[in-house]
Amino acid sequence: MVAVALLLPPFLLCVVLALGRYEERLLSSPAPEHPVQPQRPLRPVPGLPCPEPPPPVDRASPAGPLAEDRGRQAA
Repeated sequence: MVAVALLLPPFLLCVVLALGRYEERLLSSPAPEHPVQPQRPLRPVPGLPCPEPPPPVDRASPAGPLAEDRGRQAA
């Protein structure tokens, strides 16, 4: 009876820890089947036209091209 009283708590502790690890393994995401490869840089699709560059910014006016648009809208 003394042996059961001394061995039962450590045995139950091991069971609880084992069930905790088992639960974590069940709830975690599955491991990838293939190793993760480094991400390659993106390249444009061949055959598509290149986008046109934006118009040059007018450096003479302090507010830039937006000030001209606001002036046209107000008039």
